[in-house]
Amino acid sequence: MKAVILAGGSGTRLWPMSRQQLPKQFLKLGGSSSLLAATVQRLSPVVKQDDVWVVTNEGHATGSAFTELEHFHKILEPCGRNTAPAIALAASLLMEQGQDPIMLVLPADHLIQDIPSFHAGLSKAKQAAESGKLVTFGIVPEHPDTGFGYIQADKQNEVGVSSVLRFTEKPDLKTAKSFLDEGNYYWNSGMFVWKASVILEEIKKFNPDIDAVLTAMKEAWQQDKNWQEVVRHQFAFMPDISIDYAVLEPSDNVVVVPVSMGWSDVGSWDAVFDISEKDSANNAISGDVIAVDCHNTLMRSESRLIAAVGLRDIIAIETADAILLCNKGESQRVREIVDVLKAQRNTSFHEHTTVLRPWGSYTVLEHQALGYKLKRIDVKPGSSLSLQSHQHRSEHWIVVSGTATVTRGDEIITVAKNESTYIPIGVRHRLENKGKMVLQMIEVQVGDYLEEDDIHRFDDKYGRS
Repeated sequence: MKAVILAGGSGTRLWPMSRQQLPKQFLKLGGSSSLLAATVQRLSPVVKQDDVWVVTNEGHATGSAFTELEHFHKILEPCGRNTAPAIALAASLLMEQGQDPIMLVLPADHLIQDIPSFHAGLSKAKQAAESGKLVTFGIVPEHPDTGFGYIQADKQNEVGVSSVLRFTEKPDLKTAKSFLDEGNYYWNSGMFVWKASVILEEIKKFNPDIDAVLTAMKEAWQQDKNWQEVVRHQFAFMPDISIDYAVLEPSDNVVVVPVSMGWSDVGSWDAVFDISEKDSANNAISGDVIAVDCHNTLMRSESRLIAAVGLRDIIAIETADAILLCNKGESQRVREIVDVLKAQRNTSFHEHTTVLRPWGSYTVLEHQALGYKLKRIDVKPGSSLSLQSHQHRSEHWIVVSGTATVTRGDEIITVAKNESTYIPIGVRHRLENKGKMVLQMIEVQVGDYLEEDDIHRFDDKYGRS
């Protein structure tokens, strides 16, 4: 069995902790591991880590999530095209390796607390998939919920697998209650099991547009072209469509395995509250928080003290550059905030003040509309930034710990603690840490445009364009 983990989310529902550059699958929300790491861990011993493939955005793999992803087989999407193209690409690549494996397809950002029940359901699903079925996991609903799609199932066979009668998009509350009263309705989990060849045949049957792009990719692969480069150039021609719409709804070959396994899609701050440990007043508190006479609240602090008195049914999320406040039950509307930020071109929808990079991190200390930006840069031992230049800014570097090796034009210089150097506009430069301790420096950018896309890379050990 091969596991294909879909990790291409855009990070809107759990803002401000989740950002487009570092969405929720890379965050630690339900324990000491990120949701992606927990997804991989719960596969053991059914699937070995060497049989795990992660489908993710190319920017995640070379940016903030580099460390999280570096130990996995990766399929990098140059742009988002929803779940059907991602699954089709993964199945096609597995077939190109001369295999026709059972594929376990999982979102990277879900939480499962009852692992034995998950493994038991997976065993049933594998058996059905081996007989040529498309298998989905249906979560036994705990309450009527308007945030999930529903699967209507026929009677179960002796193995505990049911034929799917229909899929229903997120219903209103009255309809959701009627589903639970009727029975044989399950939450659509977005987890699937099937043979690679079977899903590809169904895609060819119901979505020839995807199949046409796959065919063009395979022709290029068979000419010994680098498969990831082929994906980079041709994936954008894929339609933007989910696997539910593309295949599962029109197909008559779909079965469901009902499971009850402590599942959550962690799809809102209300869902985070549900899975969090509570104190005696039913508060879920994390970080530097003082709560006096507060009840039924979710409060998480990352960088500053939250002091609250007399709050009821409130969600308060603090990060270094943003604070979210909303009533419990309203957190699905956070995406409306993200839409406003995008419309205002406010970068806080996209990245945090501290941004992880393959070589280390940088933190924006101050950014004013006055032609300058102040950063702290941390470079890991043995790491280096790309050889680059800027068209719109100069940079002043002051080393505060460690020793920097600086390429500046045709010269290479060493800059020690309490020393500085200057990079003029347009000059090629590179920063390296050849030492054994973290290199930390303060960077002052001065110019008429100070955003991250003013970088022209000439050479980069991490493969970034």
